[in-house]
This record gives sequence, structure tokens and C-alpha cells, in this order.
Amino acid sequence: MTNIEVLKMDGCTEREAKKHLENGTIVFEDIDFEKNLEIYLDEWNIEEEEKAEYRKMVAEKKPLTDWGIVEDGERTYYIQYCL
Repeated sequence: MTNIEVLKMDGCTEREAKKHLENGTIVFEDIDFEKNLEIYLDEWNIEEEEKAEYRKMVAEKKPLTDWGIVEDGERTYYIQYCL
């Protein structure tokens, strides 16, 4: 599945999806994001008390502000919108 297809599944039009990607939006596949979550949180300098919110997002599949989550069969995509 392409990043544009993922964003469209999250409710974007194709034009909006392209614009988001041009602005720096990142689509993570579940295997990478879930496995490397702690590494990402450290790279992004997320404060310790906020890390729990990201862990909860992954566990409950409920997006944080400026995030999207798309589930497609067995795959989950995490979208970090750059607005």
C-alpha cells in the first residue's frame, strides 16, 4: 500500500494526501514503529511522562493529536502528520 493510499484511508483526498506528504508527513508501518517505538521517542526527545501517551496510542490503536492510525487487515499504519 502506498503512503497516499494510507492517507486516503485516513480520510484525506488524494490532493490532501499529496500535500501532507510534501509537508513532511510520515507514514510508519506497524512492524517498524511498534518495534522501534522507544528509539523514536528518544530521537524525538519526548519527555518521560509523555512517552506513556505514545505507548498507549500503540496499545489501544487510538491516535494522539496530529497523528492518524489506519488498520488494513493485519497491518496497522501510524501517520505522523506535519501540519
